Amino acid sequence: MIRLIWFEFYKLFCKRSIFVVLLVFSVINLFKIQNEFKSYSYLADNGENKSWSSVYWKLYEEYSGEITMEKIDKLLALYQPLKEATVDMTANTAMDNPDTMTGNIYSDRNLLDKYYVEPMEQFYNYESLAREVAEKARENVSIYEEKGQEYEVRKNSVIYNLYSGREISSFSYREMYNYYLNYDFSTVLILLLCMYGIVGTFVSEKETQMDMLILSNPKGGKKTVFSKIIAASLFVVAVSLWFSVLDYIGFTLFFGTTEGYNLPIYAIQNFCTSSVSWSLCWHTTVSALVRALGAWYMGMLLLLISMFWRNALIPFVSGFGLGLCIILAGASCSSLSNVWMKVINPYSLLTNRILFGRTEFINVAGYPVLSYIGAVFFAVLAGGAIMMVIVFLSAKNVYCHAIGNGRKNVCFYIRIKKNDAVS
Repeated sequence: MIRLIWFEFYKLFCKRSIFVVLLVFSVINLFKIQNEFKSYSYLADNGENKSWSSVYWKLYEEYSGEITMEKIDKLLALYQPLKEATVDMTANTAMDNPDTMTGNIYSDRNLLDKYYVEPMEQFYNYESLAREVAEKARENVSIYEEKGQEYEVRKNSVIYNLYSGREISSFSYREMYNYYLNYDFSTVLILLLCMYGIVGTFVSEKETQMDMLILSNPKGGKKTVFSKIIAASLFVVAVSLWFSVLDYIGFTLFFGTTEGYNLPIYAIQNFCTSSVSWSLCWHTTVSALVRALGAWYMGMLLLLISMFWRNALIPFVSGFGLGLCIILAGASCSSLSNVWMKVINPYSLLTNRILFGRTEFINVAGYPVLSYIGAVFFAVLAGGAIMMVIVFLSAKNVYCHAIGNGRKNVCFYIRIKKNDAVS
């Protein structure tokens, strides 16, 4: 069976066209990441002595690490005079002021504001904010116990346990991870490449009318179909993991650092209400695996569509339409309170900040289940069900009859346009 899977994988996906598209998409992805850095990061300057990049990393040596009152007081002593001098917008606007860090007093204030004061304040205050959420959840537990609402009691108990003890004790650079966790362009490339590869899984043999001949082989029929499914699954997962690794390499290459990898995920602004507490380094791994699961789920849907057609254009257009509908539906539901719509949509797994960025639950038999756990289980069940449907709907190798107690097979090969058979 393993040899058959490898044969199908090699036949379907080890083609020059697939590798060319993969290479082109990879280069496009790297250029896109570089453009993200140059377009949005204020540290993407020329690195001269008074550039933001140069000044930031000089200050970083002083303020990175454990957050202490001494560092906070030192930062405020540097920042407050700049704030007071620029509050009425009458300060000197010269760009070569020798008494400033970046050559301009407004630039100094903006640099400290964006990269030190705001994140330091957020990190320092996060513990008290998390404590407020935990205390509110504990109060809700008492209220809902009196009302006999068991589900709400369980949900608020989970929230209390999630937020109790949360803190951000260290200050670190987080800009690279902020853009990395919000980067979606490679997801589009994954879907397009998977669509291009998967469409030919069944269609190529139907176009040449080889599908009938395959059914005359002892390993034809459902065995061959199952091996195609496994081969397609391996292809989709490999493509997804490849772009996840490429994304991380690209961001670390262009941003020039992996600093901040040990920060908890809720240190990122739009993950402050995340239901998980693991580090950014660990999240990159989990995110890659969850995205691969979403790509596999989507791939099974595309595979189901492709098995009914004999022309590659129709399943490609149908798959493209389905993918567009799923993306639009997922994007429109991402900010809504209907968590089930997020759980069943593979778009949520592909861009999994929708699931990991918030603490949301679904009600399963009266028990609160975190949205990302529900989405993972649903994808596994739904993808497995689609696999079973594909195998069930596939033709059997009825043209190959076993005789002699199953020890010998006599195969009758069918001439496609005639009714006669030769053995």
